Amino acid sequence: MISNLNKIRNFFIVLFIPFLFNSPASAFVSQDKELPKYVDSKDERFNKLFREGRDLIDKEEWAKAAEKFNQIVCDCPENQYVDAAFYWLAFCYKKQKMFGEMNATLDRLLKFFPNSSWSDDARVMKYESFPVTLTTASSPRPSSNGFSVVAGIAPTSASDLQAATILAASPQTPLDREDEIKLAAFQSLLAANQQRGIEILDDILKNGSKASETLKREVLRSLRTPKLGSLGDSYVFSTNTDSTAKFDAQMLSQLREILAKSYENESNVKIRTEIIYALSNLNDAESTSYIIRLYSSERDKELKKAIINSFGGTNFYTFSASTNLSSSRKQNFDKLLEILKTENDSELRRLALSNLQRFPTWSTNGGMVETLSQIYDSENDEAFKLSIIRSFAVSKQNQAMKKLLDIAKNDKSDKLRLEAIRSLRTSNNPEVVKFLEDLIK
Repeated sequence: MISNLNKIRNFFIVLFIPFLFNSPASAFVSQDKELPKYVDSKDERFNKLFREGRDLIDKEEWAKAAEKFNQIVCDCPENQYVDAAFYWLAFCYKKQKMFGEMNATLDRLLKFFPNSSWSDDARVMKYESFPVTLTTASSPRPSSNGFSVVAGIAPTSASDLQAATILAASPQTPLDREDEIKLAAFQSLLAANQQRGIEILDDILKNGSKASETLKREVLRSLRTPKLGSLGDSYVFSTNTDSTAKFDAQMLSQLREILAKSYENESNVKIRTEIIYALSNLNDAESTSYIIRLYSSERDKELKKAIINSFGGTNFYTFSASTNLSSSRKQNFDKLLEILKTENDSELRRLALSNLQRFPTWSTNGGMVETLSQIYDSENDEAFKLSIIRSFAVSKQNQAMKKLLDIAKNDKSDKLRLEAIRSLRTSNNPEVVKFLEDLIK
């Protein structure tokens, strides 16, 4: 009976979708150029980034535009127009055929801004791309978010389908025909025989290898998938016997050693960045410890940024709650907190704060609000202070609201006071309400 009802439901969905996209309403939301081009925010930095992003869209420079909108959603989460930035970020991913990233971004928009004026446009974009996301799920498509979908593994349930839609994405960099064949062969070999796959990886990454930069980067990205096999406890999907666990540990150690050696011998920053993300996605304590040591010794700012992003990146895309993984998360959190407190470069500190907020309980760990309050009082960089104010608003802790109230009343900077006043909208504390009323009188 249930099966028949599902068939009837699916029939009407299929029947309705063409009508939806041929309707006058969908004709509007599907025409991207008819959507509002700019927004008028009170935040000058937000406006600057948003205009730069939209201008880059006009030039069809999708990747550069995506960087601008991604910067907005990371640094300006409390801006009243951030939902528009989410939409255009998804649009840029769509244009690059990065459908996994597109879907994940649209899902965040619909979840966190259900009443947004951009919601209908977001839903149409998802429906329009739905057939594409299904077809890409059956081929190896490395993704910048940390995972890929491997050939021959089809979704078998609603949850699998959702995961496949989120994870499937096109390569960030185009491959020529020969490299595409080599990449597919490597992915299949690694799935079929881990030992030989890892040995071949060593050959590809070593000095003097004839492999192109693009192939090296895409091979490293394919190591981020949880579907390739049992590369550590967090990737085990089948029953884990003692012998299997030992084999997995050996493979994990060998892979970690190859990646670390390759990082030390490699001079190309783009390849080294991919090695950092590959190591991060091993999700074991030893790999995390290595990356933490790497941050202390690294001098290249772009690589330090990649390391910081890797600390926050594994928070969203994990398929296990193993002890090792929990330990790695704690190591990541503690290192980000250390960078926030001690790093001299304000941009890196701001990035660390943004990544800390990817942890579900970030605001209640380690006296975070008190730490941010102390940093705010001693900080001279106004952009960083704005980020801290927005973090207070997101945390919604009583202590954070008190600090926002103090900033709104006493800060010497009108810009920071205004930001604090806007951030107080998340509080219904009587003292806050009275303060806002008194400002209006």
